[in-house]
Amino acid sequence: MKEYADLLLSSMVAHDPSMLPLADRYAATENSVAGSLNMMSAWRTVTGVKQVGQYVIDEPAGQLLLTANVDEGGMSTVFCARLKVADEKLTELELYNTRCRAGAGFVMLADEIGTFPSGWTSPIPPGQKATKDELFQLGRAIFDTSLPAPEASPDCVLMEAGGIVFEDADYLDALFGEETKTRTSAEKVSIPAGLMPGRPMDPNARVVVVDEDQGIVVAIGVVPGFVSPYVITNATESCFVPAAMIDMHYRTLDPGLFKNRQVLVEMPAVAITVELARLHSGKIQGLQMFSNLQGPGGGTPWVTAQ
Repeated sequence: MKEYADLLLSSMVAHDPSMLPLADRYAATENSVAGSLNMMSAWRTVTGVKQVGQYVIDEPAGQLLLTANVDEGGMSTVFCARLKVADEKLTELELYNTRCRAGAGFVMLADEIGTFPSGWTSPIPPGQKATKDELFQLGRAIFDTSLPAPEASPDCVLMEAGGIVFEDADYLDALFGEETKTRTSAEKVSIPAGLMPGRPMDPNARVVVVDEDQGIVVAIGVVPGFVSPYVITNATESCFVPAAMIDMHYRTLDPGLFKNRQVLVEMPAVAITVELARLHSGKIQGLQMFSNLQGPGGGTPWVTAQ
């Protein structure tokens, strides 16, 4: 199935969606907006592929997830796509192009796509491969705190928008109310990853790809939240914070930091989040997120109202 992903990228660079073996009736979205491929921006703006990140393949389901850093006239863009294939035809294309830090929520690491910590690349020891059911249950738990979640490996770190998240240590201290244990200097530090109890929930989240060979599961959820001020550092910025975590974020908003600074007023937003988790040896070895922000009340046509 990898050939379909490669052909998708080639067709975008060639600005020619007719290169794709589309089904007579296909469904497609770009950043959650439906449209025919010849009307989408990717086939107008993509000029090259800088780096492919991952192919996550579910042969029995005929689905795959592709991540890449694509070139748009010299600018790096985080690209993420879910494809569904039936009878050697593409029946579903769910595409996400994230072009800036605001569009991703805060972190934008397109140029790091394809570089992974050991949790994503280490061979699975004999007898320690997760079963399809174990991976599927992990996928469900990503957006459901009522379900049990496997323990995370000690070296499991958070990745977003293509690379490892390194957060400001002062922000983490304020966020968690105590000095960050991993802090060794004033430099930014990586964030230990796992399915934390207060993670965002989505009852309509979809488990879309289960790759038993790599031990990876992919789930997609809709996460409501807020674009809130991020003022812990000298550069006044903003960050997307899930509603379930906003009270934690408020701990970092010391009113004294707002003085004589131009700060964005908090506003509601929604993140369509593609989340990948790798499981083997009974533990979560890696956690990775690709988010694409929308306005308040946004969602995805891939989920019908329930």
